[in-house]
Amino acid sequence: MRRALLAVVAAGALAACHEIPQDAVKPYAGKEDSKAYAGDMFKGDKQKYEQTLAKRADYQNDYVRSRFVKK
Repeated sequence: MRRALLAVVAAGALAACHEIPQDAVKPYAGKEDSKAYAGDMFKGDKQKYEQTLAKRADYQNDYVRSRFVKK
């Protein structure tokens, strides 16, 4: 009984020592991100991109689309 308990404690201690550290800093290996407005649709015009996003958000807003609520 004592030998089995010692084996379980030893296995638990060895398993705890095997854990890989989670906080290691790893370098970014992918490509650099480009701006969302840098594509063919906006051609680098950030203001036009932001206006398009605002207009699209208005279509998704139920209060703006409702005919009972005045703008």
